[in-house]
Amino acid sequence: MTLRFYYHLNSPPCRAIYVFLKVNGIQFEPHVLNLSAGEHRTPEFTKINPRKTIPAISDGDFNLSESIAIVRYIADKYRGKIPDYWYPRDPKARARVDEYLEYQHMGTRVHFSSLYFDERKSAKTGRKTDEKKRERLVTNMQKVTHIVQKTFLGDKQFFCGDQISLADIFAAHEILQLVGVGRDPVADQPNLAPWMERVSRRLNPYFAESLQGVYSMSGQRVPEKYRSEL
Repeated sequence: MTLRFYYHLNSPPCRAIYVFLKVNGIQFEPHVLNLSAGEHRTPEFTKINPRKTIPAISDGDFNLSESIAIVRYIADKYRGKIPDYWYPRDPKARARVDEYLEYQHMGTRVHFSSLYFDERKSAKTGRKTDEKKRERLVTNMQKVTHIVQKTFLGDKQFFCGDQISLADIFAAHEILQLVGVGRDPVADQPNLAPWMERVSRRLNPYFAESLQGVYSMSGQRVPEKYRSEL
């Protein structure tokens, strides 16, 4: 039975799973939910995820929500089809991937999305955020950027070594969410900037495809550097 995937590409975790499925050739039945229209609150979707959030999947009579649980399930179920480097069998190598996936919940995701939603709200309503609040949000985002660049990426090609992994997909999409409010979060980052280009080349054409919506929020197109392929 075909995997059913409930998502919207404005969401970084949804984009991460979407790209992971696409780049590994895993067939799925797409269900794009319009959150503005309340499609995540319908009785039909509530049966899939009673918490009414995306992403979510249905695999036969098995329903699952929460992005990291979903991507781990997919990696295990399709282990024979998916290259090992995405989510390694080796306990130590897998633990390195998990280390970032666990960190990002209250690290990258919280602080990048907090700034994104604050600036998005200001742009939509025309109301300026309190300057002290904005400074705090920017400072927190910059601190997380330093942590991610220094302690996860370092001087490696990818977060967990010479091979791309699930950690890179999730990090890239969380970080680039800020392009939706006109920020380039890696422009001045000596390690993250070339890393983001390496990630995009490994994941294209699906990486660029998934980012079209978030770039269009600020009237931009996905730049050429993120549209290149290997």
